[in-house]
Amino acid sequence: MPYSWGGGNAGGPSHGICCSPSGKSGTSINGYDCSGLTTYAYARAGIRLPRTAAAQAGEGRRIPASLGTAALKPGDLVFFAHAPGRDATIYHVGIYAGGGRMINAARPGTTVRTDPVSAMSGYAGGARLL
Repeated sequence: MPYSWGGGNAGGPSHGICCSPSGKSGTSINGYDCSGLTTYAYARAGIRLPRTAAAQAGEGRRIPASLGTAALKPGDLVFFAHAPGRDATIYHVGIYAGGGRMINAARPGTTVRTDPVSAMSGYAGGARLL
């Protein structure tokens, strides 16, 4: 599924919005951005999430970044921030898949895929909702 800035919701993929910080528009792309993907995945499990990565960080039981990725379990949300430790700066969320990897809607021009958690900068810990 393609990345679409602002795309995706509890019902599945959708056309996104304009425009990402890099100027990319999601209006003609049916797909997911990071928080749209997590919103959809958790909706399948009956859990409602807020729309943005920063707001999703307030859900569930937080797993501090200081514990490292070894503290994560498959299904946990993983967060990335411009200033780890300050949730207001969270800019990205993925779903931990195990083995140091996450399900990731990374950025415009990519597809939803699995990546190492280390592929994104500013690891800010996780949250356990399941």
